[in-house]
Amino acid sequence: MARGLGADAATERAALSAVGRLSDSAAADVLAPLCEEIGEPLENGLAARRYAISGDRRALHGTVL
Repeated sequence: MARGLGADAATERAALSAVGRLSDSAAADVLAPLCEEIGEPLENGLAARRYAISGDRRALHGTVL
């Protein structure tokens, strides 16, 4: 996701933090419009969310961020 944000990295971090308390399906509902706006697949948004929550780079396996 980071490549599409530029100066809005703080916005991305805030959005990921807010959806960190949600289930994957509920987070998908929140992240879908953001991912669409920045041109990223929802799968990458969910992977970035899992990484932001866990800090485990394995959450990013199979994504190109």
